[in-house]
Amino acid sequence: MTDKLPAALLDWVEQRCGKPVTEAVRILGGASRQAWVLTLAGDERRFLRMDNGTSPLSVEGYDLAREARVYEWLADTPVRAAGFCGISPDGRALLLEYVEGSPGPLDEPEVARDFMGQVNALHLLAPPDHLAVDDLAAWTRIYRSHCPEPDPLIDLGLRLLAETAPEPAPRVVLVHGDLGPGNVLHDGRRVTGLCDWELAHVGDPMEDLAWITVRAMLTPLVDIDTAFGWYDGPVDAERVRYWQLACQVRNLIGLGVTGAAGGDLGMGMLFATLHRRITAELVCEALGVEAEPSELPEPIDTAASDVYAAVLGDLRTVITPALSGYPAARAKSVARLVRYLDMVNRIGPKLAQQDQADRDCFNLADDAELARYLTRSALRQQALMAPAMGRLAHAQLPRPRTPQG
Repeated sequence: MTDKLPAALLDWVEQRCGKPVTEAVRILGGASRQAWVLTLAGDERRFLRMDNGTSPLSVEGYDLAREARVYEWLADTPVRAAGFCGISPDGRALLLEYVEGSPGPLDEPEVARDFMGQVNALHLLAPPDHLAVDDLAAWTRIYRSHCPEPDPLIDLGLRLLAETAPEPAPRVVLVHGDLGPGNVLHDGRRVTGLCDWELAHVGDPMEDLAWITVRAMLTPLVDIDTAFGWYDGPVDAERVRYWQLACQVRNLIGLGVTGAAGGDLGMGMLFATLHRRITAELVCEALGVEAEPSELPEPIDTAASDVYAAVLGDLRTVITPALSGYPAARAKSVARLVRYLDMVNRIGPKLAQQDQADRDCFNLADDAELARYLTRSALRQQALMAPAMGRLAHAQLPRPRTPQG
């Protein structure tokens, strides 16, 4: 089925490839862009990324044309990435070679070591001048210009990043900008491609190592010190920890302006809940304060509980099994929202009372007090999302123990 893509875009793809498109399937993923797998006559495949050009990232320069330049620059390098096929005349579609492989876990030593070899290959390249940018300043502009309302956790995180910024990196590299499990395709033995280069920029190599730890919360990776032991260069644990906070603040900004997974509210709320908790914990660490947890209430049944259970039952046993691919994934996301609403129904009023009590107790004009409050608030939000989060409700950010070299 190809009727979900604009006819003019399909015509461009066919002209570019010299073959008709026989099937176009949208796949899950992408915070601000759509992703499609196209099948051509003869069963050849291509990968298509789409962007309407109006997202805050595109407006601030992180558009498909910039990503296309990254793929072109990576050609004929040891870094495994999809081959560049073209960018549409309006700049809203990027066509790439299709790369076989799965974005699954990197918890097998063989494939994890090959992944770190690809990180080494990337960081050995002389970085391109045309991708040099102050990435943190760009994300601050995105936040100030495009977030619908101020976020005290982002504000506090940005202040701390400015106050604790390390000296300039002794060397700069092309930083992937979202590197790690989930953005790495592999066949179970070796990496077949690093993907999603939309946020690549020239910067501190320790930022890429920080991103690896952040993504390892979502998709399993071998022990972080084992992985970093395969890095060809010194690992500055203190700089990595600085960039972990920067990565988390950037995640919150991205979620605030674009949502997650192509407008998937369920996934967006799941990721926002996890990243808020981790960011609040990092802010407390940076300030040297201890955030005591809230005593969370036990869920209670209400008159609406049976209704939520019935909706979940239909989603699980009737609706989702009748779907496949992208629609099935969105149905599962709807189930996450139902689980969240069920918890709002069961414990929401008591959590609201706790939140008001904290606001009356803490001096929110003091950074340390604010950090303590924000951490407790994040834990309350996680209590509402926990049934929808599964193992991610207990995820922790891997922290490198000591510098290695």
